[in-house]
Parts: sequence; structure tokens; C-alpha cells
Amino acid sequence: MLRSAFVVYLAASAALTATCVAVAASPYFASEPPSIVGAPFSAVVTTQSTTTFADGNRIVRTNTVRYFRDGEGRTRTERSARASDGSAVGAILITINDPVNGRRYILYPQRKVAVGLPIRAGSTSSDATDASDELSTPFGLLGFGMGVGARPLTEASVAETSLGKQVIQGVSAVGTRIVRTIPAGVLGNESPITSTRDTWFSADLGVPVQITQKSSIGGVVTLTLEQLARAEPDPTLFTPPADYKLRTIRLPAPSNAAASANPASVGDP
Repeated sequence: MLRSAFVVYLAASAALTATCVAVAASPYFASEPPSIVGAPFSAVVTTQSTTTFADGNRIVRTNTVRYFRDGEGRTRTERSARASDGSAVGAILITINDPVNGRRYILYPQRKVAVGLPIRAGSTSSDATDASDELSTPFGLLGFGMGVGARPLTEASVAETSLGKQVIQGVSAVGTRIVRTIPAGVLGNESPITSTRDTWFSADLGVPVQITQKSSIGGVVTLTLEQLARAEPDPTLFTPPADYKLRTIRLPAPSNAAASANPASVGDP
């Protein structure tokens, strides 16, 4: 029985990993909004990557993320994508974080399956589905979601400057510019390569309202927060739909060495 549960757990993990890989292959996605009490809102975040080639051909990829957060700090993030022909695929992954009840749900709309797991005390809501780390990679902006071999350790310098304050989409935001430089020769490049990222962050919402990232080797990635509404979202958005099959992952307590040695169990509640 224990072995069977462990196999189910691995299968669920593999499914999640496959979905995350598909997400990461597209332009970078926005991070999940933090669980802030007393700051409800909903918004649409559009990310777009544009890669221009020497012959003038371009690859343009656009994805959207929908944010929802209620007054108690519950959050819902709906990640959508487009097919290679540009047609809308719709929501491919939905995450719900419920710090009030200590639960996190990962919803797969196409299969009507929800995976539930506990939120451990002191942990953050973000996980592998959060692709914001791609922004720290200088070449994570070529339109392919690839690092092209570059890593922060290959940088010769990272310069950060303040851009001051500005109202964007009706929200007060603080701007920061980060310029990363890859020295000549590190990747076989004859000259230094730079990438510049301008981020406008709203402390009130706890998320960026605008990001523009450019590289000297070509490629532009933008993130824009739009359709902002400060009203309380529909409370049904923060629970799995009744027609979804719910599978629960029970994690061992990290402080218990004996429990940590045992595989996690999965089962229907």
C-alpha cells in the first residue's frame, strides 16, 4: 500500500513537472501574487517575447496570467498560453493558495483534476510554477525561454540603479534598472553582451506592474499588468470546482526524521 501511494505521488509530481516545463518553454510568466491580507484585487498580466532575426523575421510569443486575491490573502493564478499558430489555448494551469486553511491546490482544467497539498507554516506560496527566476538569467529573453549557457556566474558585472516613482496603470510604482554584462569570450562572443531590465514594482499590490527587458544580442520581453480591479473577487474562485477529481498529497513533517524517511502518501479525502 505504501509503495503504491509512493508511485502515485511520483506520477503526480511528474505530471506537475511536465506542465511546468511546458510553461517555462514559453515567455516567462509572472510570479504568483503574495498572500497579503486586506488588499484584494484582480488583474490580467500579459507577457510577450519578441525575437528578431537578421533577415527581419520575428518570433512573437504572448501569454497571459490572471491574478485574483481576496481580503484574507487567498490567491488564485490562472496561467494561459497560445498554440504555435497563435490561437488561444486557454488556462493550462491554475494554482490556489489558501493560507487561511493552510492548503494549496494545483488545478488542471483540461483534465478536471485538482491536486491538494498543505502549506507548511513559514513557507511561501510560490513553487516550481513560479518562473520569475528566469528574469535573473541574462539571456532568458531570446523568445525561446532558454539561457543559452549563460548563468549569473558568467557575468562580469551587475549594475542596479533607481528609476524613481511613477504612476502606471493607475498604480504608484517604484522603478529599478538592472544591467547585466557578460564579458567577451565567455560564450565565444567577441564583444561584451549586456541585458537591461526595467522593473516597476507596486508595494501596495506586492507585484510588478511593468517589466521591460532587452538584450544587446536582440530580443525584447515585456510584462504588463492590466485590467486592474480592487474589488473583492468571487469567493468560489479560491476552492477547487465541485466537478474536479481531488487528489491529496500528504507530506511528512520536516521536523520528524522518521516521518521524513517515509514516502509521501496520496489519496482522495
